[in-house]
Amino acid sequence: MSNEAFASRLGAGVRTVANWEANPDMVLSPGMQEVLDAALKDADESVQRRFGMLLAAQEGTSSPTPADMSARPSQAGERPSPDAAVEASQTHWREVRQYLIESGIGLAARTADLYDPTLRVEHVPAISTAAWLPSEPVPLEKVTLDWEDNPHKARITGIEAEARAALPLRAPGHAFTRYTAAIRYLRKPALFENRHSYRLTDIDWSEGAGRMTFGLATFFDKLDVSEPLGHEAAAAELAGHLDWAHLPFRGLVSDPFDLSSRIVNPGISTLTIRRNTSDGSGTFFLLRRDPTQVTNGRHYSLLPAGEFQPASISPQSVATDLDIWRNMVREYAEEMLGQPEHDGSSGVPVDYEVWPFYRDMTAARKAGTVRPFALGVILDALSLNSSIATTTVIDHTVFDDLFHDLVATNPEGEVVFSLDDNKSIRGLPFDEETVKRLTTREPLGQTSAACLTLAWRHRAQLLDV
Repeated sequence: MSNEAFASRLGAGVRTVANWEANPDMVLSPGMQEVLDAALKDADESVQRRFGMLLAAQEGTSSPTPADMSARPSQAGERPSPDAAVEASQTHWREVRQYLIESGIGLAARTADLYDPTLRVEHVPAISTAAWLPSEPVPLEKVTLDWEDNPHKARITGIEAEARAALPLRAPGHAFTRYTAAIRYLRKPALFENRHSYRLTDIDWSEGAGRMTFGLATFFDKLDVSEPLGHEAAAAELAGHLDWAHLPFRGLVSDPFDLSSRIVNPGISTLTIRRNTSDGSGTFFLLRRDPTQVTNGRHYSLLPAGEFQPASISPQSVATDLDIWRNMVREYAEEMLGQPEHDGSSGVPVDYEVWPFYRDMTAARKAGTVRPFALGVILDALSLNSSIATTTVIDHTVFDDLFHDLVATNPEGEVVFSLDDNKSIRGLPFDEETVKRLTTREPLGQTSAACLTLAWRHRAQLLDV
């Protein structure tokens, strides 16, 4: 901000400052103090330095900066200013969120212990129910997706009184009304856009097939519930009380499998197995997620994994992209080949029929050398985010051809070829030792761990051709 703009913004406040210079004992009104603080926040360094010199002349001290002024401790018995309360609230929010990022995997395991142990997906911190898990892998061509034009309104949206403890102050007397707004203004990752997402409203697995029903929602609709759930748990654990009595917002979600209580926008987690056709063994890959790029970083996830979303804002995309396979292929192209992301912001639908990589993947699928399966739907016990667990088994010669240009990094993190630095394009061995290590000792995300566990449970069917 220029000096002229600074003076214009202060307006009558400048005259008050002049009066204050002549009468340093004068106390500014709260309104004038707010104007002054706002102007100084946006002023350039020279203006801030000149104002500091003015204060120094009045106080007989070295020139303080506006930051020094806000950090100056109050005198004993002095009431803290409203702005100090805002700063303290936001600082605490950031500290809790940092703990959530740093300790998310362990916190998820401890949160999972709050639920009926029969809901656990074996030993990993993810939960599901028998109605959401088929008894065996379902070939993707046997999974039908239906559309619902007007899905029911969710009862829990993240604006309830029970969620307010997770929402910091944005100004004196005013808290952020939604958690996503707090993320955007206080700790925004590089990838943070409110895109259309498919909302799961019904699910059924029977007779070796599956049927899911979806409506339309947004990415933030999900985050405004799932992120406060995680934040609340982190705050409770920091205070030494990770129990139901100190988790009022989580208590509202009395049945996490009730698809009418909140908006459930699933992601798709895919275990990609490169199958050696000579001996039937398999390898797979992970992504080490970067917390500066994505909201839930600093852990491993399967590769690829992403939100189930249309590829563009076009109404045509909403209809044509309601397809698990198309979503998976887009994620393969983005995360494993480094191709531009179909991030949902374009107005132009993807023309799948002329896209070479999609055509090659689909042709290999029809030939039986690429075999995608659905393993069920699972919930992260901490956030209660859902994921459609899938696996794709690809014959090694076809894999090496399709993914000849496999990248080492992508916009969300680093591709992991090995846990012990002996990197090979062949990836991590799909064996008991590696699966156990990842699901018990390594920071593997909850839904990824559950997907890997389910795939290992059904390994004989997946690898037997």
